[in-house]
Amino acid sequence: MIISGGEIRMETITNKIIGYLDSDENIWDDVDRARMALGLQVLIHNFIMISVILIIAQMIGIPGEAVILLVAYGLLKITAGGIHFKKSATCLLGTGVFVIAGVLASRQLNISLSYMIFIYLICMFIFAIVGPQGTKNNPVSVENYKRLKKITVYIVFSYLLITIFMTVYFACKPYLLFVAVVFETVSVLPPYVKKRMQLHR
Repeated sequence: MIISGGEIRMETITNKIIGYLDSDENIWDDVDRARMALGLQVLIHNFIMISVILIIAQMIGIPGEAVILLVAYGLLKITAGGIHFKKSATCLLGTGVFVIAGVLASRQLNISLSYMIFIYLICMFIFAIVGPQGTKNNPVSVENYKRLKKITVYIVFSYLLITIFMTVYFACKPYLLFVAVVFETVSVLPPYVKKRMQLHR
């Protein structure tokens, strides 16, 4: 359902692109055209969102850290899912606030390595139990559930190894990875709790 002027314009743009690529309407059927339209809308949305966030990050002097946090969090978001905003503007605002606040918070953190490892293990346990959490607009298929769960745990474990390595050998704790893992762990809990409550009604 189209719920905002921005999304109407985005749909118009994607339809024009698809119309240009398949002007004779003999390359794709209606289902393929709908899939292409959705894919292009997601691509355009993500491009605009990341561009705006990085421009703001550049203005306040945190471009490099913003890129690291976006990549670290984005990898987890792709596999683990979690809270997802329905409107593009809300998604942009929420992600932007998270990136800026996450970078600024990472600069203030001072946590021992042992405590970080403990929290990483808790997050890995939660992901292993809860698994990826889809939403109505971004569902997780049954056949992909176990695969995405394993990938998510592997990603968190890799972040843990990077954290240990950098702390031991370079005396530098990559708090941005830590922030990404903790935030994504929190992100998957509300959809999981909601589904459990619906099952027990």
